[in-house]
Amino acid sequence: MKRSLNPAEWILLAGVVLVLLIVVAAMLPERLWERQPANPTVAMGQVGTNALLRPGDQQALHMIPVAAPRTPPDGGTGAAGLIQLQQAPTVTFSGRVQQVSEQPQSDGQLHLWITGANGAEARVSVGPGWFLKYLGCPLAHDVMVEGTGFSYEKGGARPLIYAKRLRINGKICQLRNDEGFALWSNKLR
Repeated sequence: MKRSLNPAEWILLAGVVLVLLIVVAAMLPERLWERQPANPTVAMGQVGTNALLRPGDQQALHMIPVAAPRTPPDGGTGAAGLIQLQQAPTVTFSGRVQQVSEQPQSDGQLHLWITGANGAEARVSVGPGWFLKYLGCPLAHDVMVEGTGFSYEKGGARPLIYAKRLRINGKICQLRNDEGFALWSNKLR
């Protein structure tokens, strides 16, 4: 005697059939799923190559330029589209510390406002307080400091200086390397 399947058995059977269809579809070659263009020589952009594609599939790869190539500002010999990176200029600073401030809302580092012998003011980003304590470089009001650093900003009357090396009371504190990377950062490891 035949009995009919209840709804739970129909759902189970449909699930098994669906899984089998997915397995079969996954085993079929990828070419079966690709849509062939009506005109294989579409002139949309440059035709490129890709090492991951088979030789017969290379004609389907079209690169579309998304930005205009850039030429060097001097019209010189640099390759179009490449921007020449320049190292930030190294600057020296010296003077008496007028203010020490921590900037938690911006970069979490200690910043110094110093006044030089000629009365010029400079703002210097030194580094996190814990790193200065680790180096044994105490910063305080009215202490004489001198050092070298980098100035990345263009323009402005008083650009921020990122201290590379700082001398406090005769003690030299190395804060950044020659490329400007912070020595307290784990990016150097």
